[in-house]
Parts: sequence; C-alpha cells; structure tokens
Amino acid sequence: MPLYNFTFSPSLSPLAPLAPLTLSSKSTPSIAHLMTSVFILRQQSPSPPQILLLRRHPQDSYPLKWEAPGGSADPTDTSILSAAARELFEETSLKESHFHAVLGMTKQKAEDLFTSGEEKEKRPQNWGIDPNDEQAQDIEVQVSDDMKIIFTTFHEPDGIWGKVNFLATAKGEDPIVKVDAEEHVEWGWFTEEQVRTGRAARGNIFTEASFSDDAMLLDGDKRVMEFTSQAVWGSLLEAFRVGREMGIIV
Repeated sequence: MPLYNFTFSPSLSPLAPLAPLTLSSKSTPSIAHLMTSVFILRQQSPSPPQILLLRRHPQDSYPLKWEAPGGSADPTDTSILSAAARELFEETSLKESHFHAVLGMTKQKAEDLFTSGEEKEKRPQNWGIDPNDEQAQDIEVQVSDDMKIIFTTFHEPDGIWGKVNFLATAKGEDPIVKVDAEEHVEWGWFTEEQVRTGRAARGNIFTEASFSDDAMLLDGDKRVMEFTSQAVWGSLLEAFRVGREMGIIV
C-alpha cells in the first residue's frame, strides 16, 4: 500500500499516463532536469487563507530561503503528478493531496511589485534571485491534442531545468506537517499579506533545527522571509489569486 495518495481534477487527466521523461521530451528546448513545486492552500474560516512554505537548510543550495514543497522527478515516478505527490509527502509528510491546476511563473507580477514604492522600502537586501539572472521563463508544452501546460524553465550550468508548478490542497482543515530537518529547518502557513511583505509573526513559524540568531532575520517583532527567487515570490501570490478564482479559497 503506498505511503501517500493523491487525486487530481479532470482537467489534469492528460498528465496521468505520461512518465516524466516522456513529458520533458515534449518540451522545446529539451529539459535536462524536470522538477515539481506544490502550492498547498488551506482555508480555516474565519481566518484568511494560507499557503504552506518551507525554509531551506543552511548547507543546501539557496540557503535559508523560503519555498513551496517540491523537488526533482525520479525515474520511478509514473507521472509528474505522482512525482509532485511523492515530493510533497517526503518534504511535509502530507499523505493525501488533491491537485487542481498548473500555474506558471509570474515574472511580470514580481517585477511590477518590486518597483512599487512603499513595499519596496520594506524588503530585505537579499530578497531573491532576479528572474533575468537565471534566464527564467515560461514555455508552453503540448501534452496532448487538447492540453497545453506551462513549464517554468531556468538555465543552470548542467543544462535547462524545467519545473511544473501545481496548485493543490491537502485533506483536512488542519493537516499535520512534519518536515525533514536535513532539508528544511523551518516551516509555516502564511497569509497572502505575509507573503507579499515578507514579514510574519514569530508564532507562525515552526523551527526544526538550531542555527544562529543572525539567521533569524528580524524586523522588530516580525520575522523576515527571503524567498528562493523573485519569480517564486510572484508565483506564490498568483496561487492565492487563482485559488480564489477557482473557489478553493475565499
């Protein structure tokens, strides 16, 4: 019996029979490494909707930056949906998930927000990689006769990486999260406003490992959140917009 279960909306059905290698081969340019990212939303009325984020280990790439759960597809994954569900389980212990839609990178949203005056002054100096620095872009991939999806691509030294971003929910109003402290040192559920400003109350953040006070990144009584890239930050905000549009959150 599998350790995790997942379901998906009918609109994602064309992805189910395609192994990740088959899916990545449909891309132009070709993808050297295929990854997933899972934007998990939850609604606990009457509180505002929240998204699940993890903080990377200080010895990993993008040290101590915040991101959504996700990771590379494996040869044993039967589909990109299965890869996303597996990575979600491995990184958060969430056993039951439902995938609603694919989201692209919102490079323009990030750029627009980064040039806005008042909020720009609140941001830390090292906010995240500029999309232009990693040549990040969205490309359309024809999955079937009736379906195209968006890959977000990044240029890395060993080739082009592609990521499929899923909007998803987990079973239960307050699903139990447990992260692997060797990969992520903190986690939490955050509102749209907290993501937008990169500021969260200390009580929102659960710590799984010890690290220096300098790594806490404080702004008064708030914790500062730095994201893996500006494009990821914009995409997290897009997840809230699409979640409301689809009726997943209000």
